Amino acid sequence: MKISLISCGLQKLSQSSRVREIFNKLILKQDKSIELYNLDLEKEKVPFWSNEKKNKTKFWGDKWNNISKNLSNSDGFVFIIPEYGGMASPSSKNFFLLCGNGELSHKPGLIVSISSGSGGSYPIMEIRSSSYKNTHIVWIPENIIIRNVVDFNSSSKNIPEWLDYRIDYTLGLLIKYAQCMKPIKELVNRKDFGNGM
Repeated sequence: MKISLISCGLQKLSQSSRVREIFNKLILKQDKSIELYNLDLEKEKVPFWSNEKKNKTKFWGDKWNNISKNLSNSDGFVFIIPEYGGMASPSSKNFFLLCGNGELSHKPGLIVSISSGSGGSYPIMEIRSSSYKNTHIVWIPENIIIRNVVDFNSSSKNIPEWLDYRIDYTLGLLIKYAQCMKPIKELVNRKDFGNGM
């Protein structure tokens, strides 16, 4: 089984990248046999969608093909999405435009929203409502919100004691969803039904 973790921050050494590394360890703690693919949208300099993507030039050649292949070979996804002004990061919204070849199709996804303060709920609502139509990603009915993210994975009183348990529980569900949804691949007809209605 392969799980992809995508950090959608806009800054170098971002909190979303740091959280992704923590989630790597937590997934392997549950099952060491899981293969992990890590994608940092800022580090990889994933550009915004343009007509160049259709021409498969520059970034859209070998670099994107490698990313697309890794995503296509994945069985589930964890998206770490920072909140910017009450919204999902632009790179996260852009990413779903780029995945038009079935990379995420009929596979489970988990949204992990992070906030430097007490927010974090709006990106979940935004991503759930607008990302699934053509990607056909299947968001599991659980999500994680990490508030005061700078203090996450420390002994700070800003992080509730129950959060670690909730994360372990939710990652366990994602892994089980990924296992159970594997047979669905055989039914998927992207040739006739590649886009949503």
